[in-house]
Amino acid sequence: MRTSPFSLSAVAHSLPAQTVHVNQWVERCGLSNARARALRDHGVGHFHDAEGESPANLAVHAIAKLLRETATPRSTVDALIHTHTIQTSVLAPPASTAHYIQRHCGLNRALTFSVTQQQCVSPMAAIRVLLALAARHPTIERAIIVCADVIGSGCDRLRAIGDLALHSDGACALLLDRGAEHNVIASLHLYTDARFFRGTDDTLQPIPDDRYYWSAFTTMRAAIRQANIAPDDIAHVLPHHVNLPGWARLMGMLAIPEARLFATNFGTVGHAFGADPFINFETCRNQQAGEWSLLFSSGLAGCFGAVVIRH
Repeated sequence: MRTSPFSLSAVAHSLPAQTVHVNQWVERCGLSNARARALRDHGVGHFHDAEGESPANLAVHAIAKLLRETATPRSTVDALIHTHTIQTSVLAPPASTAHYIQRHCGLNRALTFSVTQQQCVSPMAAIRVLLALAARHPTIERAIIVCADVIGSGCDRLRAIGDLALHSDGACALLLDRGAEHNVIASLHLYTDARFFRGTDDTLQPIPDDRYYWSAFTTMRAAIRQANIAPDDIAHVLPHHVNLPGWARLMGMLAIPEARLFATNFGTVGHAFGADPFINFETCRNQQAGEWSLLFSSGLAGCFGAVVIRH
């Protein structure tokens, strides 16, 4: 979709202090050294371990940091959207994680709800929902989207996405403003391959996707076209932290020089679910006014998303 004039004004993230090296993870899961090598070959270095801390609390920390760093008055936030990837990242009913975050952040006047079922693309889906909502309700001028997920204690083996990545625990908060001049959301495109609606196989492992590269490529290409720019106009590609070698192939398919891929956080952050491209947006320091960035994420159940931002 070609978007309304909202900007991604700021991003703040909260990652647990405890980090675990891939070699440690392999050892504590009783796996082979060959598995560690395969993960390292795909760009895996460390992941962040919440050690039982609640994802809701990580979300509160991320929002508090965002509000503090941007000096944003809580009373000016019109909407709060909570997103997550896995079902265990929310409080058990009848409790509401979104309400918990709202209350602990003091965002009392914000319209508050959750978006999920788009896996690691859920934050991008939340942006789309916000843009549609704001188009109907001009009084929505400012919003916060927060994503937060953790792999629960005792579920260490579930951190792995084959040999491609290890999940990190963490949260990320986005501040979106209507009418700002910089970091304008120029386009957003979502795609879901319905063949993978189950998400995993019977052993809770990802199902191999024989069309992954094509789906990822066409999703990003569609976002670039909707922004009315050429691939070579993209100055920064801000990826999810999955399969670093595969990104060389995708950059070639997009005809964007591989040097424009921001890969700094692959080995140090891990795959923080839907937060990856937004953490990269926050930490990529050489963005210049007038340049364009391409953010990408994909998830289980055949979900793909891309956003183009004009700085």
